[in-house]
Amino acid sequence: MTMWSLLFVLGMIALVVFLILKLFPVYMADMKVNSALDSLVRTADVGSMSKSDISEALRKRFEIDNVDHVDLGKDMTITPRGRSRLIRIKYDAVVPMVGNISALMEFNHEREVRASGE
Repeated sequence: MTMWSLLFVLGMIALVVFLILKLFPVYMADMKVNSALDSLVRTADVGSMSKSDISEALRKRFEIDNVDHVDLGKDMTITPRGRSRLIRIKYDAVVPMVGNISALMEFNHEREVRASGE
């Protein structure tokens, strides 16, 4: 292996490590959002809760998990769908990489819950 090929391989390894270190925390936070939404859906009376009650329940879970990049007022929608409701959290995360280069990640989580009495 020549010196140039060794430098190229080391550079590629450094780039991959850099990307992992920058992007992994955002994906960990997204896993917390997914977990909080799953936990909310398992709540017995979620089908009868109002949007503000659902938002408050999620906000409490986000506070415990230290999730601060999701604005529930803007990023959460609740859509009636026949006998159930669709809870959707759709948000973007922008991670500055180097200089004026940033990575944009879009996340979309949705869960369907039965209305109460079903």
